[in-house]
Order: sequence, then C-alpha cells, then structure tokens
Amino acid sequence: MKKIILFALVSISVFQNSYSQSYERIKNHNLIFNCDIASGNPYTIAASSILTGLTNYYILNDAFFENSFAYGIYSTDTDNLKVKTLNPMGITARELFNNMQVGLKLGYQTYSPEFFNFGLYSSAHYKVEQFEVGYNDDNMDYHRAQRMLFGATALFSFGNMGQASRVIVEAGCRYSMRLGYTSPLGEEKKQLNNGLVSHYAVKFASRGLWQNIGIYADINHFDLWNDSYRDSKLKNVTIGITWTITPQQADSRRDE
Repeated sequence: MKKIILFALVSISVFQNSYSQSYERIKNHNLIFNCDIASGNPYTIAASSILTGLTNYYILNDAFFENSFAYGIYSTDTDNLKVKTLNPMGITARELFNNMQVGLKLGYQTYSPEFFNFGLYSSAHYKVEQFEVGYNDDNMDYHRAQRMLFGATALFSFGNMGQASRVIVEAGCRYSMRLGYTSPLGEEKKQLNNGLVSHYAVKFASRGLWQNIGIYADINHFDLWNDSYRDSKLKNVTIGITWTITPQQADSRRDE
C-alpha cells in the first residue's frame, strides 16, 4: 500500500509539472481534460482539495483537478454476514486512504451560446476499496480490492455557457478490471470478478470559487466475489459528493 501511495503522489507531481508547461498551448473550451481524486476519508479529501485548489489557481489557472468524497455501500445475499467500510473518520494509513480513486478524463464538448450543449469523454481510473467482512462487530476480517476502470461517459449541459450557473448531467459505463485482492483467503486476485459499472452524476457548474458541485453514483452490475472462492455474493454501490475549487474564478467575478 505504501508503494502504491508513493507512486500515485509522485505521478501526480510529475504530471502537474509537465501539464502546467504545455497547458497554455492546448487550452480549448471544447476540450475535456481533467484529473479527479476521490476518497472515503474527509481528512484526506480536505487536504487534497486545498492542494489541488492551489494548483488550479497558481500553476494551471484552470479547473483541472476535481475532488470527491466517496462512500461505499455493500450488500450480500447471506443472512447475518456484515460488510462495512473502514471508519471514515479514522486516522490510520488504511483509513486515510480508504476508498481512494484517481483518474483522468479526456474528451470533447460543444461550446455554443445556446441553452443546450453536450460532450463525450473517455476515462481511466485506479481504485482501492478497503472494507471489513464478518458475522459480528467483534470479529471482522480486513479486505482490500484494487481495480482499474476504463470507460466512456456522455454529458449534457443545460444553460447558456455565459450564465452564472448551469446544470450538467452525466451518464456512462466503465469496465472494472481486477488488479489485486487481499483477504483472509490470501492475495490471489482471482477472488474478484471483472464487470461493468454504470456512472451517473448531476452537477451545478458555477463561475465562482466552487465549480461543478454535485452528486454521483457508481453502480456495480456484477458480483464482486468469484463463486469459486466464496458462497456469498457481494454487491457494491459508491455514492459521492464532488466539487472543483478554482480561486481564479472568484477573482474574475470580483473584477466584473
């Protein structure tokens, strides 16, 4: 886990540097190009929001980084079997990096002065889910799933691009591919299944300090556990709140 976290932080740092050098050359209203960071721990996502908000302002001068607080909901078909996320307010390494997801979005959107605009973007995400499984609260086993998600999402924008605010609706599908799994049964990733995940979001785009504030849901349409390893079936839905911090937007509003 420490190696994964270090790799992610170094990759983001290197990407920020290279992106800031080339961004002015490729900046385009029709271009969808964002990095989103989600976490199930409020301390982690608060720190991320401050860091990425300052990066959006001082380095990129654009709403490149998005942040989300994500919460996983699990259910099984076995009576009395409990599955729950780690303590969202915890401060251990596992709890701070619980339900982490980091990825890139790349696509195209129309940017006409009309009320309606639309776009399409492809995405690639790395996700770590950590949760506990057991029949009573005093005897819960630790589980960790690592995945890559690849997919495409359509977005629809309602409201003139020049307005102070507008509504954005997203709907898409992603393929969830297993990378690794840790459980009492061992480290074999074949304990997991691969499958499809649908993505839905409603956002309110603003010209102020906070942009793209909204809610989203990622719904797994497959059993997470492989039947060869477990008799129970495990389903998962992730719900979240997302936002983008761009101080330069507040500055531009004050200048008007």
